Amino acid sequence: MYPIITDRKIRIAIAGCGRISKNHFASIEQHRDNIELVAICDADPKIQEEHQNRYNVPGYHRLEPMLKAEKIDLIALCTPSGLHPAETMLAARYGVNVMTEKPMATPWHDGVNMVKACDEAGVRLFVVKQNRRNATLQLLKSAVEKERFGRIYMVNINVFWSRPQEYYDSAKWRGTWEFDGGAFMNQASHYVTLLTGSLVQ
Repeated sequence: MYPIITDRKIRIAIAGCGRISKNHFASIEQHRDNIELVAICDADPKIQEEHQNRYNVPGYHRLEPMLKAEKIDLIALCTPSGLHPAETMLAARYGVNVMTEKPMATPWHDGVNMVKACDEAGVRLFVVKQNRRNATLQLLKSAVEKERFGRIYMVNINVFWSRPQEYYDSAKWRGTWEFDGGAFMNQASHYVTLLTGSLVQ
């Protein structure tokens, strides 16, 4: 159902060249023997042109023209969270695998629709939750699996990250329910997913 590419590099495009995209660009460079950047997309013409020139790849202002014109195996969605559902479903229609930054969506039904669209199109959907791989959390997971704490009845989690006002001022969509979802969805969701899928199950 999901073909594995073994005879060439994986062709990736990045949509959204803001704050988080630098991690994706760095990862592509780190794994350049197996993956290649083929296009970028950003709604801001200045940012789009800057990244297009920096990485010497075609640049687009809108997602669909890029999906139509380029041969893409995987698209990394680094766009505002509220755009992820529509962009995922669009990519799926073009047969492109999707890697989306968290949160994958804000309303529950949008997330369900994303999964359904990718399943029906026969493409993969991956949500970035990099904190699962943190060394400290890996140690904790190992301790839980070895039953070091016995039977666990309750877990309490504190999120000590700070997002100062300048973080929210850096983009109009930040802190909005429609496109960001707020601190619980955007930051604390890392810890929610630990509880629901990685530590205690």
